[in-house]
Amino acid sequence: MKTLHRRSVQRLLLACLVTLGCTQAHAQDNPEADVATAILTLEISWNSGDMAAYLAQYQQDDTLSLTFGNTVVKGWEALDTLFRASYPDPIAMGRFTLDHVDVRMLSDDTAIAYGNFTHVFPHETVKGGFSHVLTRNDQGQWIIQHERTSRGETIKMQ
Repeated sequence: MKTLHRRSVQRLLLACLVTLGCTQAHAQDNPEADVATAILTLEISWNSGDMAAYLAQYQQDDTLSLTFGNTVVKGWEALDTLFRASYPDPIAMGRFTLDHVDVRMLSDDTAIAYGNFTHVFPHETVKGGFSHVLTRNDQGQWIIQHERTSRGETIKMQ
């Protein structure tokens, strides 16, 4: 298991971007880093207000699942509908920060990424935890198959 703190994840992403992305060969050399990069891509897409790029990180079929609180969302279309209705514009989306990411490889092509986040909305700041189950597709891209998020602390804005 590898723990990556925010600065390490940022440096890792920058290195991947400088080398024009993580290639299939690199993915075989350092899959933990590639999984962490896939998770950091969520933060970048979200904070740029690019919902399409954000949702592209998820498995786009009926096998996808997301759980939070008492809610279970099944399938990419349901996730797409939920996120676009809940976060219709960049202001509603707020700012999302990954505080750290841990990656545990379950096999060559399956991983769990988990950690903590801070999400600042106009009316509140949420600190919580997440876990993602990811698989590597035939193109070498790590895709989220399942997500679980939980709120640990909510700070209301005044």
